[in-house]
Amino acid sequence: MEAFPEALLLIMRRWRSEGGPSQPAIMWPRERWAAYFPGHVDALWALPDLLDRQIVRQACEDAAADANAAERAFIVVMAWGYGGTVGYGPWRTRRVLSHTPGASNRLAAVAQTLSKAGALSAYRRLTADGDCTLRWLGPAFGTKYLYFCQPPGQERTALILDSLVASWLRRETEFDLNPVPWSIPTYRKYLEQMHLWASSLACNADELEYAIFREMATQRNSQWA
Repeated sequence: MEAFPEALLLIMRRWRSEGGPSQPAIMWPRERWAAYFPGHVDALWALPDLLDRQIVRQACEDAAADANAAERAFIVVMAWGYGGTVGYGPWRTRRVLSHTPGASNRLAAVAQTLSKAGALSAYRRLTADGDCTLRWLGPAFGTKYLYFCQPPGQERTALILDSLVASWLRRETEFDLNPVPWSIPTYRKYLEQMHLWASSLACNADELEYAIFREMATQRNSQWA
């Protein structure tokens, strides 16, 4: 892998030339989510019709407070992550919460570790060997939960690692990561490299992550383009 891939410089130049846009808000089927999670109806109906990263982050601010707050935050993250065209999002989310005893307590514990010890320690608890693993939850959505629940001010930002980001990195930079299995070495390497690149580009690591995601989503004409 080259010391600094030219492709990263190009996408950040393009992103900056457009004013550094945030990820567009996305429609979500509120009624379906409310039907699957009646215990959180009021919170779900309080959300706007369009979800963006800022709205989701605000919904996750108190995830570390208790199990109910963590479950609510998780549901909102999943609603954003599945978006408006994936009909099975509520069902899959309920499956995660119902197939592991104490799932909501585990989510709260992860959020608390995230707040106190940072992204990698929280990720470790979610892995297959961790004490807060959740059946049916993979890294693509697990790292979304970490990203949105992380309090501001921590030195290393938790970053989303999904197949779109990993595919672009593999193709354009030869930085080869397998985003499917839970892997502490993989996530550590990803965070270290992304923060290093972001420092060289004078941007935040999550801005770089989004610029990469945006590029790949546009190329694939996904709902998040």
